[in-house]
Amino acid sequence: MSLKTSAAIAVCQASYKAMRALGRTARALPGKLALKVDPDLIRHLSDGHQTIMITGTNGKTTTTHMVQQAIIDAYGSAAYDPSSTNLSQGIATTLCLDSTLGGKRRSNWAVIESDEGATKCLMPATLPQVLVVTNLYRDQVDRYPTWTTARDYIIEAIKTSPDTVLVLDADCQVTASIADAVPNKVVWFGMECAPYEDGVADFDERVECVKCGTPLEFDRRSFAHLGDFTCPSCGYAHHKADVAVVGISDKQEKSCSLTLRVGERELTLPVNVRAGYDVYNAAAAFAGLITLGVPEERAVQALGHFKHAAHRFEIFDVDGTQARLLLMKNTAGCNQLINMLVSEEHPPTNLVCLLGKEIMDGLSTDWIQDVRWEKLVTPQTRVVVGGPCHQDMADRLRRAGVAEERMSAQTDYAALVEQIAAMQEPVTVIANCSTVEALRLELVKKYEPMDYWAE
Repeated sequence: MSLKTSAAIAVCQASYKAMRALGRTARALPGKLALKVDPDLIRHLSDGHQTIMITGTNGKTTTTHMVQQAIIDAYGSAAYDPSSTNLSQGIATTLCLDSTLGGKRRSNWAVIESDEGATKCLMPATLPQVLVVTNLYRDQVDRYPTWTTARDYIIEAIKTSPDTVLVLDADCQVTASIADAVPNKVVWFGMECAPYEDGVADFDERVECVKCGTPLEFDRRSFAHLGDFTCPSCGYAHHKADVAVVGISDKQEKSCSLTLRVGERELTLPVNVRAGYDVYNAAAAFAGLITLGVPEERAVQALGHFKHAAHRFEIFDVDGTQARLLLMKNTAGCNQLINMLVSEEHPPTNLVCLLGKEIMDGLSTDWIQDVRWEKLVTPQTRVVVGGPCHQDMADRLRRAGVAEERMSAQTDYAALVEQIAAMQEPVTVIANCSTVEALRLELVKKYEPMDYWAE
């Protein structure tokens, strides 16, 4: 290990400890400082790790947490970032914290969540054994202006790591098209049953073939553009999944059981999730784990007691009011939140909808216009809007049918917490990245999050 790399590790670990002492999350800046000392730090510290990388538009954080829990359960430790920082500086911090000053790794395994664009620098540096790509949607149009922008970044990254086995969503035509551009071995996952009994909010979307632009035909469609697709013009068609969800049963408030077809046999997989999109995440995680070589029984056990990351289904007891935090990122993902909420025994009647446009959110908020809010709200729904773009949110919800007298605005997060406490009825918060983080910071000052998945 070079002196430069050792110095970078020392800088990272020292700045991390200092920032943590100040109450900061300390995931990005320590790694940023370390990379200034040693620009090749990630490559140096990845050498010798068994590495699995997870990317995609929606679901990569949840899938990453599922995978890391399984690997830790099976092997005792793994280098991973519990705060889900998915750019180079965060990955550098993660690897430095898992290393001694001399560069000796503490864990043999690394679980890396990567932003789609960041794969271009992270894959050649880490050369992962397995890359999982969850799905690719229209998201953050300032960064990914077309359906294929993120896909092309990922293809560019994969070409630097020809030995990486790809785990791809067979139901996502954009993700699936990656396989046509690279020679890597592919393991396919997907869903062969309906995720919701009552349909979904976005079946009216026309989906055009990513190869020729002709509207696709579907033998089966789960939601958004995911399903068993065929292009009647160019013949581009769905791959049969190697790992497929063929049944969903025992649906509870917080869990369900999946029947997985693995090759030509079936097994039962109890999972601590219930939303349709999380069923895809569970299938992706399971496929990634067994491709990496984790025993099936270990993967099954870990997914059964999986716990969500922050902002995803966290519940805070706010002076007697239960406030549930849900993260929205783009049209397709938000529609799936709505599908889940309306399928609950008691759909929410008190909403807090927060909207911002920081870099982490994407600089455009136009995507909320295509969300099917009409399926969730009624004239009786009580809504508080907040965040820097609260007026955009309010205008869209008015058109969806929220009565003017049932809507209020609150842009001060501390005051919003007090307002939530005063409601005395369960509150569902739907917010994008910057706003849910700002609200959560206020909540944790006084209230401990409840373990939503605990029995």
